[in-house]
Amino acid sequence: MTDPVSTVLAKGTLQPIGGLLQRIAGPLADEIGDSLAIIARPYRIKLSLKMFQKTQRMLEEAGITPQAVPPRLFLPMVEAASIEDDEDLHTRWAALLANAATSQSSVHHSYIETLKQLMPVEARLLDALYEVAEGKKWQKVDTNNVTGEEFKAAGPTLFTWFSNLIRLGLIQITFDIDSRSREIKVKVPHIDMSKFPGYAGVEGEGYFDGELEETYLFTDFAVDFVHACRSPKAIEGSTTEHSL
Repeated sequence: MTDPVSTVLAKGTLQPIGGLLQRIAGPLADEIGDSLAIIARPYRIKLSLKMFQKTQRMLEEAGITPQAVPPRLFLPMVEAASIEDDEDLHTRWAALLANAATSQSSVHHSYIETLKQLMPVEARLLDALYEVAEGKKWQKVDTNNVTGEEFKAAGPTLFTWFSNLIRLGLIQITFDIDSRSREIKVKVPHIDMSKFPGYAGVEGEGYFDGELEETYLFTDFAVDFVHACRSPKAIEGSTTEHSL
C-alpha cells in the first residue's frame, strides 16, 4: 500500500518540472508521483528530480520542444537514474532522456542496458576512445592511445575495463594476418586458395603463413551510444549534434 505522506512528498517534489513530465511522460505523468512513492525512498526521489531538472535544462538550452517518450524507454531510465549517485553517469541518464524526448529513433532500447553495465571509469574510457577514433565508426583504437592519468596508472586493470567495452559490443575485435611475423599456420575454411599465388589450396581450404594480430575497432553502436549519452544541441532542421 502506498504511503500517503510519501505520495504527497513525491508529487510535491516533482511539481517544479511538472510541465516537462506532462510532455515526455504522456499518460504516465499523473502516476509518476505514486510510482516514485512506491519504488523510492527520499534519496531516490531526489535523484529522479535531479535528472528531470538536468534533462529540462538540456532541452531548454538546445531550444528543443520535447516529445512524449514511450514508457518502455521512460520508466527504465527513471528507475536507473534514481539509484545512480555518480554525477557523470547520472548526467548521461539525463542526456539519454533528453535525446529520447528529442527523437525516439536516436535512443535504442539497448542503450539503457548498456549504460547500466558501465562503471564510471569505463564510461570515461569510452569517451577517451571516442576521441582516439575522432568520433568516426570502425576506426582502430587501443588502450595505448588513451591519455589521462587514471588510465596510465591503472596497469592491467585498464584492459579489464576495455574488455567490458568489448563485451558490450562497443569495441569489436578483428584479426589481421601479418606475414612478416614468425611463421604459424592458420586454417582458412571455404576459401579458394588458388586465388592466392604461393598458397596451396585443397578443397577450398588452405593455410596462410603469418601471425594473427588483434585489432580493436570502435563500432557504429559505440558512436551512436556516445552521442545518445550527450546533451543534444539543436542545429538546422530536425537534426541534432551532441556535445559534452
